[in-house]
Amino acid sequence: ERMVREIFATAREKRREGFMPFLFIDEAESILGTRRASRYSSILSTLVPMFCSEMDGIDSLNDVVIILASNRADLIDPAILRPGRIDRKIKVNRPNKEATREIYRIYLTNDLPYDGALAKEAENIGAAIEKLIDRFVTWQFARRDENKFLEVTLRSGRKEMLYRADLLSGAIIASVVERAKAMAIKRAIANAGKENSPGLPEGITEQDLQASFNAEYIENDIFPPSDITEDWLKLVDYDSDNVVKIAPFRPLNADRPSPIGGVI
Repeated sequence: ERMVREIFATAREKRREGFMPFLFIDEAESILGTRRASRYSSILSTLVPMFCSEMDGIDSLNDVVIILASNRADLIDPAILRPGRIDRKIKVNRPNKEATREIYRIYLTNDLPYDGALAKEAENIGAAIEKLIDRFVTWQFARRDENKFLEVTLRSGRKEMLYRADLLSGAIIASVVERAKAMAIKRAIANAGKENSPGLPEGITEQDLQASFNAEYIENDIFPPSDITEDWLKLVDYDSDNVVKIAPFRPLNADRPSPIGGVI
């Protein structure tokens, strides 16, 4: 509570100095969640009203921009989100094909070491990277069995398949590039001092990116480890009332556990 008061006090002070303060609160549901009858909610029952009074109470907050970020907006208390407090609600969707290309351009820069074969594909390294990104993104978004990831069963009985690209995010893309760079570094270290190693790539390759993308999903570090449907619904744009079951897709010939699923 003290920190909330101090944040708003600082914003008012900056406003009086002639600045336009911006308050950015990430994971807003963690401190502004819906109030319920529980021990944890005893904190929210005082924090939420305080936050509301700071926004539009006796000493109303003018000329201050408040931005709340959350991937679970449904858990934020309705009193916070009512018109007059949070006036604009903007949903950031997962990147489509073109947006994915744009994000890869941020991480696959000209100064990274690429395999010589890639550099020869175009007149300059920038054009070669563009070709690499275009091929790789097309490969990621291909509707093939290897890219199947989740099977969603709706109450109507209809089943829908979600592919890996349907769950892409900027964080996953960044991690894929980091994995690919690590692969190239390990390969360079292993081949250091070896004069007779013709044909071995000396930098990042398209195969490195593909292997990194596969590893990101196979290891499942970024996805719920449980079989609880509610956990998976946080990641997919489905109405929870319309979903009966979500089961991670596992190819029959894969050396992994059989499909699991949760029922609600």
